[in-house]
Amino acid sequence: MKLYSAPISPFAARVRLSIYRKNLDIAIVPPPDGGLKGDAYLALNPMGQVPTLVLDDGFAIPESATILEYLEDRFPATSLRPDKAEDLARARLFLRLPDLYFLGAPRILLSVRNPGDRKPDVVASAMESLGRGLSYIDHFLDADSPWAAGGRASLGDCALIPILNAVALVERVYGRPDLIARHSKVAAYWRAAQIEPINARVIAEQMASVPKFGPPD
Repeated sequence: MKLYSAPISPFAARVRLSIYRKNLDIAIVPPPDGGLKGDAYLALNPMGQVPTLVLDDGFAIPESATILEYLEDRFPATSLRPDKAEDLARARLFLRLPDLYFLGAPRILLSVRNPGDRKPDVVASAMESLGRGLSYIDHFLDADSPWAAGGRASLGDCALIPILNAVALVERVYGRPDLIARHSKVAAYWRAAQIEPINARVIAEQMASVPKFGPPD
């Protein structure tokens, strides 16, 4: 079994967090020759995106949320599904909020990181989406727990850690250290998350790609 991944992708990082927490023997590899839009990869995933999980029999599963649920079904021993139905609903909500309400804001903002390429209306719209998405996450986080849902590591953390790391990168590129800090529960969650070893491993993997995504010299 192998996972096609890219270090910077928050969606691929979601699945890597699950693999590490469950201690699964799954190879993590880059897309084959030709990249995401090459024939070899498109034969597996015609959407041309990461991640894609390829099973031993060759069956390919795309989309991070689908892969995460498959791994829970296939490898239930170290479960990332909270025990209470309400907490599981919260974890699944955190998987959906970045997709529905961030509207790709971190990707958009990092794609125009060079000041000469920035269009003020594009930046303003993406920042507004980013702030709105963070406010929704802040509303649903439990202020009394360092975890996203249920008092232990869950699918919710797999969703939130990579996207908050992308927001932290936007903060650096745009000189906006307040993007996370203005949301008190998100800020407290992010502070705790960064020092937890498995979270820190995935954060470091994402940040290893920063030189080509960071601000221009």
